[in-house]
Amino acid sequence: MTKRPFQWRALVALLLLGAGAMLLVSGSVLYLAPSGRVAKTIEWRLFGLDKDQWEALHTAFGIVFLVLFSLHLKYNWRSILAYARRKLAGALKLRAELAWATVLTLAFALIAVFDLPPLQQVMAFGEGMTDYWERWGEAHGYYVTREEEAHEEGDEAGTGGKGWGKLTVAALAAEKGVSLEAALAQLAAAGVEARPEDNLLTLSGKSGIGPSDLAALVGPETEAP
Repeated sequence: MTKRPFQWRALVALLLLGAGAMLLVSGSVLYLAPSGRVAKTIEWRLFGLDKDQWEALHTAFGIVFLVLFSLHLKYNWRSILAYARRKLAGALKLRAELAWATVLTLAFALIAVFDLPPLQQVMAFGEGMTDYWERWGEAHGYYVTREEEAHEEGDEAGTGGKGWGKLTVAALAAEKGVSLEAALAQLAAAGVEARPEDNLLTLSGKSGIGPSDLAALVGPETEAP
């Protein structure tokens, strides 16, 4: 019995289909997800994945899709060229349809560039989801920091333009020049139980203390004179 050779073209086509499906799912999730600030504050997750992980999935499969699409063109370029020639020859006979297709393509581009209806409403709905998640967080007992507070810079930080909200406790300790153990102890002394990987926005949501105020709790201890 002759063993059937491995079909690389079929593998690429199936992977391309799978990558496209993952892009559709991850894109839909990110469209409905809260902003990064709110997602970290309320510890938002879907199917066990946080927003950073969904963004990583979307980016990874976007790259995979581009690579697979290039391979698909490589394996099928003769068939694609022949198909394109046939369709182009047919399209030249459909002058009215070709004109309408061109006009509609340009119209969609202008709608996107100038934020016109109906895309305007679609984008507004996505932005409105951030407000929804903020209200949801507040209704469930989270302290939801505002945009200005989340990215506020302290006077004594030396963060080089970094906002406090995006720092983890480990990163904060490094910025302040203290050991991780000391930083955790200083936060615990203020009633904030934290882990090294905890984001200051997440701790703020749990404790009700703003990110800049949390950062101010951590610093080198000064000796009494």
